[in-house]
Order: sequence, then C-alpha cells, then structure tokens
Amino acid sequence: MDQERRQFYRIDQPVVIDYKVVSSDEVAGSSQPYQFNVSPYFLLQSQLAEIDSESQHLIYKIGESTPHLATYLQQLNKKLDLIASTIAGTDLDLEHSHTQTINLSEGGLSFVTTEAIPMESYLALKLVFPDNGLGLLLYAEVQRCSEVDSGYELGVSFMLMPESCRTLLARLILEAQAKNRKRLVE
Repeated sequence: MDQERRQFYRIDQPVVIDYKVVSSDEVAGSSQPYQFNVSPYFLLQSQLAEIDSESQHLIYKIGESTPHLATYLQQLNKKLDLIASTIAGTDLDLEHSHTQTINLSEGGLSFVTTEAIPMESYLALKLVFPDNGLGLLLYAEVQRCSEVDSGYELGVSFMLMPESCRTLLARLILEAQAKNRKRLVE
C-alpha cells in the first residue's frame, strides 16, 4: 500500500464515517455496499455530481456557440443543486453525527476507530461529507491498524470502486487543493 498510497494526492477532510466489517463474499456480491440502511436521498448529491461532471463538456460546447443558453443552463443547474442539497440535508441529520477528520485520497483513507480490526479485513464504508452533503458507499480492505492515543488508526484501500465514485473523490480532492492554495496566498 505504501507505493500505491503515494500515487495519490492526500487531503485531511472532515467526514461522518460509519463502517461494518464484512466478508469477502459480501464484497464479491456487489460493487456498492448494501449493509447500511440509507434513504433514497443519501446518494442524491453524489448522483447529481456525477451527472454534472458528465455534462460539463456539453455546457462548454454550448457556451462556445450560444453563451446565453449556457449561462441559463448553469443557473438551472444551481437551482437543482440547491433543491437537492436541501432535500439531502434534511435526510442526513448531521447534527447528531460525529464528524472526524480523515486522511483521504482516491485510493483509500485513514481514520481513527475505537476497535482494532485485523489487516486484510474487508469493510463496508458509509461516508458523508458535511461541507457539501455528498454521501458515498464504498468497500475497502484494511492495510494498516496502528494503536494511537484515542484508539486505533486504520489505513484502508478502496476496492471495486465504481469509476463514478473515483471521479467524485478526485473532484473533491482537487477542490480541497484549490482551497488550500487560495488560503496560502491570502
């Protein structure tokens, strides 16, 4: 994992994280965890972000020939994002959740937990990013479990991640990089 981990830019990111230890059969049965009871709105922001990402090049092309139409479409997109964040935000109930800062990359993450989990165990992960209401369900394999003051720090690598999730994580990481650079310049 050390070499693989170094291939990706890593950020510290606040997140609400939940996990369950699962079997290899459960992982093999689905590319996205089904072990969590989530509402239809849980993945709404992620799905809309995926559609937005897929349509950006189209809006750019429209903007070249019809700038007013492209501006109008971008405004409609903002309206949809506002409605979706309101709907998803009421469903996520982040006020009663514990947020912790994780170290995140496109390949995996590390986080602190109260229990030791053996290396090569499989986890179903539920991540909620409070800043944007983005929710992700992913599988991961434990690569590292180290004792720390507050419990155990787990290092996990993502498994069977759909390309759409990888794209969303990459975008999230790029946005965080841009914010960090802007903060350093100011």
